[in-house]
Parts: sequence; C-alpha cells; structure tokens
Amino acid sequence: MKIQVCMWNGCKEKYSEYILQRLERDKERFDLSNVIISTYACLDNCKQWPVVMFDKHIEGYMTPTKASKMMMDKIKWNKPKKKKEKSESDNDDYYLNDN
Repeated sequence: MKIQVCMWNGCKEKYSEYILQRLERDKERFDLSNVIISTYACLDNCKQWPVVMFDKHIEGYMTPTKASKMMMDKIKWNKPKKKKEKSESDNDDYYLNDN
C-alpha cells in the first residue's frame, strides 16, 4: 500500500505533519513493511484539507487518529487476541492437597 500525505500550505496549517508522524510511527510499531509512506506537494483537494491519499483514493478532513485507523483498516489489520490467563485448574503443575 502506498500512502501520500499532502504537505501544501493549507494541509500544513491543519497539521498534516502530525498525520505523517503518526503514520510513520504506526508503520514502525506494527512492522508494516508493505506500506510506503511519503509526502506529496499538493493532492489538489484543498476544500477538504488536510488530505491523505491511500493508494489512489483521496481522503479529506484527516486527523492523525483517523489516518492511522484508515491505514489499519485498509491493510485489514487484525489485532492479536489477548491470551486467556491460565487459571489454577489449567495448570498441569497444580495438585490439590487433601489435608
């Protein structure tokens, strides 16, 4: 997946730099080597700034959190399920003492 963050004046005024930082941090954190994140001078959609292009689809009114969620949704990210904690009855080393 290729993600481009607009860095033109209007988008920069609306903190597109923070969107870029969040996406790059999430890419590293979740080891998303198949995601390419770059900047773009102007995505020519200034009515909806800040804008981000995911592959060839432009999304407007972006926030860092919204961009991160969209990236994860588009790569069909499945969060690892929490491991069930072992109870004493699940422990093979646990023995009942009859006193």
